[in-house]
Amino acid sequence: MKLSLKDITDDRRSGSSKIIEKALNYLENLDRKSQIEAAKEIANAHPSMTGLANIMKLVESYEIKEVRKIIEEMNENASKKLAEIVEGKSVVIISRSHIVESGLHRARKVFILRSEPGGEGVDAYKFLKEKIEAELVCDAEMGYAVMKCNAVVCGADAISKDGFVNKVGTLPLALTARHFNKPFYVVAPSYKAGRLRVVEPFEYIPADLATLITESGITDWQKVHSLIGFL
Repeated sequence: MKLSLKDITDDRRSGSSKIIEKALNYLENLDRKSQIEAAKEIANAHPSMTGLANIMKLVESYEIKEVRKIIEEMNENASKKLAEIVEGKSVVIISRSHIVESGLHRARKVFILRSEPGGEGVDAYKFLKEKIEAELVCDAEMGYAVMKCNAVVCGADAISKDGFVNKVGTLPLALTARHFNKPFYVVAPSYKAGRLRVVEPFEYIPADLATLITESGITDWQKVHSLIGFL
């Protein structure tokens, strides 16, 4: 089915990397002037997604195929770094992140929170259950899931040296992981670095609650902004 601009601006179930993918697919069929105008509209429709805003800004200076190459390489490398860390382990995830889901194929099992409001975890469960052992759990059962797992993983819509923004529910999940002494990883390519803006249904999570994984592997939060050489 052909994507419309409204499909992208109204998407509240996909993670930022998936929305970027949809946006680039849509934009590549437009003329140059329309690309720039639509890119601005897409970015404005998702104010918490700094990574999306950064990539839509790139559209003003680069051809879509060049932007796509940059993004795909960074996403793939971040997923590979995650796969190395979670191999053979049971993990808990929240909401949807294409980058996270792509890096879980070597995990032993994944517990997926429903991620209300929105329930994107149901979509993640349908996708992942075909690849690895998966269990869908209610958000209120996050304590049970964290006790059973070896690690907790999430994506991010935006990162900075001080922390990151992700779907509401991520902060209590991070605090639960700390309580049970389980490692908490946030996976985000460095193009998601920038100003943090929190709007519903997202929240801010301090950097000291999570270990950051970028396309370079485990990354010092204080070095986040120095990684961006193309913006």
